[in-house]
Amino acid sequence: MRQATKLLLDGKIGRRSFMGRLAQIGMASSAASSLASSLEAAAPQPSGQSSGARVVHGLTGGELMAELLVDWKVPYVFGLGGSEEVGFLDALVDRLALQYVHGIHEASVMSMADGYARATGDVPIMNLHSVAGAAYALGPMVNAYKDRIPVVVTVGRQSTDIRGTNAFLESVNLHQLPQEYTQWSWDVMNAKTIPEVVRRAFVLAQSPPGGPTFLTFSKDLWETRVEEAEILPRERSRIEVDVAPNEDQVRRITDMILEAEFPVIAVGKEGARLDPSEPLMELAELLGVPVFQDIYMAHGPMVFPSTHPSYAGMFRQDPSYPTDIDLYWALGGTMFGFGRLPVEPIVPRSAKVIHSGLDSAEVSRTYPADLAVIAGVRATAAAVLEEVRRRDLPKLVVEDRKRSVHEYHASRRERLRGAAETAWDRSPITNERLMVELNQRIAPDAIVVSELITSEPYVPSYLDIDHTRAERRRNLATSGGVLGWGVPAAVGANIGRQDRECWALVGDGCFQFGVHGLWTAARYEVPVGIVIWNNGQYQANRRFLHAYGGRAAETGKYIGCNLASPEIDNVALAKGYGVDGELVEEPSEVGPAIERCLRAMREGRAYVLDVKVERRFGGAESKWYDFFSVAKRQARQT
Repeated sequence: MRQATKLLLDGKIGRRSFMGRLAQIGMASSAASSLASSLEAAAPQPSGQSSGARVVHGLTGGELMAELLVDWKVPYVFGLGGSEEVGFLDALVDRLALQYVHGIHEASVMSMADGYARATGDVPIMNLHSVAGAAYALGPMVNAYKDRIPVVVTVGRQSTDIRGTNAFLESVNLHQLPQEYTQWSWDVMNAKTIPEVVRRAFVLAQSPPGGPTFLTFSKDLWETRVEEAEILPRERSRIEVDVAPNEDQVRRITDMILEAEFPVIAVGKEGARLDPSEPLMELAELLGVPVFQDIYMAHGPMVFPSTHPSYAGMFRQDPSYPTDIDLYWALGGTMFGFGRLPVEPIVPRSAKVIHSGLDSAEVSRTYPADLAVIAGVRATAAAVLEEVRRRDLPKLVVEDRKRSVHEYHASRRERLRGAAETAWDRSPITNERLMVELNQRIAPDAIVVSELITSEPYVPSYLDIDHTRAERRRNLATSGGVLGWGVPAAVGANIGRQDRECWALVGDGCFQFGVHGLWTAARYEVPVGIVIWNNGQYQANRRFLHAYGGRAAETGKYIGCNLASPEIDNVALAKGYGVDGELVEEPSEVGPAIERCLRAMREGRAYVLDVKVERRFGGAESKWYDFFSVAKRQARQT
């Protein structure tokens, strides 16, 4: 899809060819037509025909780029620039409408822009330094790409007069470095083209299925003066991303659901960008079907409100849930993001499968689908709801199914409440208690960024997203698997949504990868609350190593998992970056500590809670770590 989009914008293929290419990947003709119209409106016009363009004179390339961002009311540039970017950085000095969000590590800056995009729905821009900055940012760029988050990444490189001489920090094909993880990458060739190339990067970042775009700029192009250039308005560069399925696809989805005895719906990560909850809640009630979150290993966010009586938690999280489903509708999911292949198919082969979403690279790629639909999740849910409203529904069947779904929802919540009560006073602090205490105190419309890895299932189990509220809590999570995203993503989310309380719930390993995001939070007084699930280990690694069943499991010696000796003082680390915090070790301290964190946030300060939590899974009792001493010339003994 991304290649067809670029060719249409470049004028290398026409509308008919574009629609034909999208038809080959399964997109409905009406949806392809809508997307083509949106892209054609965003395409550049022949010289002299550009409606609403502003013509500027005598600006440098850096000033041209800054002027475009000011015109487009882009409020922030996320960045960590250097010598090659001076022409752009200098242009920001007197343009106060552009606020530079400075970080001290490119990985954090990339995750901040990512979190900002998720929280606001806007396309952010970031500015990096040479191959060094691009390489550091590549890991978090994978997260953005996997979750289809639109971000425009700009990188400076050596001047054109020195390129090709193996100059300092030169990378000949720098623009190709992240090609596998971008919607589009380009090396800017001429200073005059900067406004159009940057504009195109914004357009292609938005274009379905969405993702980062990557531009490289030779140093001198940001410094060269351009006699005349044209800046197109923002309203001519927006893309409609929630494309709808056609009527036949909607009828077929509806027919398949109504023919099924035990249908289920599972909402995947695409729901975070285009939340389908409103039509889906009514649809679930009309049909009497359960709505699940995607499987645990998909590492997707909570989307569907957890208090709604049709909500059933993570798919296959509860081993007692009936497995004899006869229809599975994956709405914006991957089907499936496994860590390893399951012994049995997670959806029975006898069940009909509907797989719908915008990402043509995912729909029906891995799991066979009886109906594959390339369309936006919210538009699809809304269209199916309208079709269901027109049908004569089997009332007795629906009521019986609804009763069963509602009873399961209530029993699940009661079971979770009982588990929390049982675990309440245990020490070390349990996941259940920590999550319940947070749920009771976090604002009902808070943004909750979670990067908890092995403790991730506790979020959909105990975080309430209230279906009766117009403004609900939002959960942001990444499926990319590149650690260190959580803290800076929450900082970026809070910068973008200053009207919302923002939290980062992170594992202690994840915290170490993203700790430098605290510096930005302190610099710009971003009042984010950070809660560390500290079990002193890379618990996911130990879990898999133990499950392997080899010598590690036999001996309790898990290589590369234990984070003790030396014990990491996360509170001292936070204070070193200018952020206050405290260590929480006793169950009775959890609630009061969260209240102190909230007090700091209300005073405009970030705050860290380093909470010592239980270890779980096989080998949890092991305190062994691999050791050798360089100072004593002592080799590893055990």
